[in-house]
Amino acid sequence: MTPPVSPPDATALSAARRARDLVALRERRDPVDLVVIGGGITGVGIALDAASRGLETVLLEAHDLAWGTSRWSSKLAHGGLRYLASGDMGIARRSAVERGILLSRTAPHLTRPLAQVVPVHRGTRPAHAVLPG
Repeated sequence: MTPPVSPPDATALSAARRARDLVALRERRDPVDLVVIGGGITGVGIALDAASRGLETVLLEAHDLAWGTSRWSSKLAHGGLRYLASGDMGIARRSAVERGILLSRTAPHLTRPLAQVVPVHRGTRPAHAVLPG
């Protein structure tokens, strides 16, 4: 069996690693480029984007990654279809444009479109046929 490149505790998220990292951050003399507070889907996404652009980034989270709201569906990358139900074409369009930017430029390595099937039954109103949920 090949030995691990580094000890598991050095790379795994754990209480011991968190304590070491906080001490190292406290003793640090050089400033970091960005401190992100909150390890939910938005905070982690911002930290990942900043780090991938070469910024020295620190992510602070009180509990654990995705511990709070983010452990449930965030609907972060929906395409804006739900706004069509209320007739808000402007926000539906902006949402679809932003989704396209996310898929093609911001994070094509992390995202992909998912096909969906919406059953249409006799008597289904058109809004329900287009806007599931």
